[in-house]
Amino acid sequence: MKKILFIAVLCLSAVLSVSAQVEFKVSPDGTFHLRDGRNFVVVPFEGKTAHEIYSTLFTNASEVYRDPKQKVIITIDGSSVNIRAYDPKLTYSKPTEYLGGYYTLNFEVKDGKVKVDAPVVDEILTRTKDGVRDKDFSKLVRSWYQEASLQAKFQDNASYTESEFNSFINGILTGNFIGDSSDNW
Repeated sequence: MKKILFIAVLCLSAVLSVSAQVEFKVSPDGTFHLRDGRNFVVVPFEGKTAHEIYSTLFTNASEVYRDPKQKVIITIDGSSVNIRAYDPKLTYSKPTEYLGGYYTLNFEVKDGKVKVDAPVVDEILTRTKDGVRDKDFSKLVRSWYQEASLQAKFQDNASYTESEFNSFINGILTGNFIGDSSDNW
């Protein structure tokens, strides 16, 4: 009985160590940071080698970024996974007017841990409905703030944008993706 309990606790701790949720917040200047101000987080992968972690991240990223025509995943074998992609619904200026843009995610791998850099968004945003250039990302985000405080009327905009990035990052770290998981291909 003790062995079964020990194994159950060991399995649970392994699952919990990888399911840590990364939560970057958008800053008034359009950059992303953690609540403590850092622009990166180190996520533990207890008992995993760098190669095992790298393989997991690459496999998980490949589940999200499937378009074979575009090379969005750039890797340095065994040590990092970089993603440069376009999201047509990166953020919005009005609830029905989504804005798309390019962004970069970076994961650096070492034995037992992954360093996740804050997302970086290219300045140029385009309207999803007609593809016309809209505001620069930093100017848009700056308009959500007044004296370094997020205005209440833009809380949903900031939450949506943060959620987009955090779900991509956490999905790549854990393999649990929000969205269409059907096998329609």
